[in-house]
Amino acid sequence: MKRIDILNYKELYGLLNKNVRFISDCEFFPNFDVSGKINKITFNKSEYIFLLRLKNKKEIEVGSNMKNLQFELTE
Repeated sequence: MKRIDILNYKELYGLLNKNVRFISDCEFFPNFDVSGKINKITFNKSEYIFLLRLKNKKEIEVGSNMKNLQFELTE
């Protein structure tokens, strides 16, 4: 797993159209663990927002300021 907060702009946008697994131990979303394809990346005020398409075709937004947000590439 690699932490999102250590990536630079180019590395972050290199994740576009990749399948990833995000995990976090955020207080608001304990045991956060989600996988999908990053369809869009936007910058909103002070964080990057990843639009993630899940296998069930639903889309969710994951913010880069989530506490201890980490990712790994998946197939």
